[in-house]
Amino acid sequence: MRDVTIVKRYAEALFEVAENRDIVEIVKAELHTAKQVAQNDAAFLRYLSEPKISLDKKKALIETSFAAGSIEIRNTLKLLLDAGRISSIPQVADVFQTLYDEKQGTAQATVYSVRALSEAEKKTVAATFAKKLDKKAVSIDNKIDPTLLGGLKVRIGNTIYDSSIKNQLTRIERNLVNVSK
Repeated sequence: MRDVTIVKRYAEALFEVAENRDIVEIVKAELHTAKQVAQNDAAFLRYLSEPKISLDKKKALIETSFAAGSIEIRNTLKLLLDAGRISSIPQVADVFQTLYDEKQGTAQATVYSVRALSEAEKKTVAATFAKKLDKKAVSIDNKIDPTLLGGLKVRIGNTIYDSSIKNQLTRIERNLVNVSK
C-alpha cells in the first residue's frame, strides 16, 4: 500500500509540473516511452539497479538515453533513481495516464475476448462503457483470451466487468450447488 502511495505522489507531482508548463501531452508520450524501455530492456533496469555502479554514471545514462526528451522526464527518472525506485517507472506511467484520463473525462479499458474485436465491436463496447461510466470516451485495448469460451471481460482501472460465458457457467454452477444444499 505504501509503495502505491509513493508512486502516486511521483506521478501527481510530474502531472502538476506538466500541467503548469502546458506540456502534459509531451510528458505523457515520453513517460510511455520510458515505461516501454523499463519493461522491454532488462539490461537497462539491471544497470540502473546495480549497487556497484556509481549514481553519477547511472544519471549520465538517463541523460543520454532520454536526451531528446523533456527535462521533466529526466529529472523524474533521476528522482526515482535517487530514491531506489527506478523499477517503478511503469507504475508511475500508469498513474500519470490515469490522472490524464480523469482530466480528459476518458477511461482506458482492456477488453478480453476469444477473438479480435472488429472496429465496429470496439466502438460499441467503448460507447456502452462511456455511457455506463459517464465518460466522454473509453479507449479500448483488445486482448485475446481463448479461455473465455465466449463473451467479454472488460477491465477499467481496478474494476472488472465479466460477461464471459465461462463466468456465467461458474455462476450457474454455484447457484445449482446452493439450491441443492
